[in-house]
Amino acid sequence: LWRGGGRIFPNSPEENFTQKINKKMYRAGMASIFSQLAREGRLAVVDSLKVDSPKTKQLAAKFKAMNLESVLVIAEEVDENLYLASRNLANVLVLEPRYADPLSLVHFKKVLLTKGALDQLKEMFA
Repeated sequence: LWRGGGRIFPNSPEENFTQKINKKMYRAGMASIFSQLAREGRLAVVDSLKVDSPKTKQLAAKFKAMNLESVLVIAEEVDENLYLASRNLANVLVLEPRYADPLSLVHFKKVLLTKGALDQLKEMFA
């Protein structure tokens, strides 16, 4: 009855198209992304990133002073002040090293790593 014919079981929006990736391939991909970021100058290592109080304005001013617009911060420990200060900034994401994923690494213009996080990432992907 439908022009061009109907579909009995159309695709549902909950359909999952993810593919399994081997652990070795994932580690190699992450290592190559980090090396490419370092070559492009989009990777920076800082001693630590501390915020005295959970105020978004202070963190935004700190990033503006560093001339950063879109930044992914990978810190060894995300304390509550840093998390609360960063969650309302649109182009800022704060993660621990174990939650770093390839999509966010490629998406943000700059990646800030703390020294402790760098050691953890070396251990994970070396």
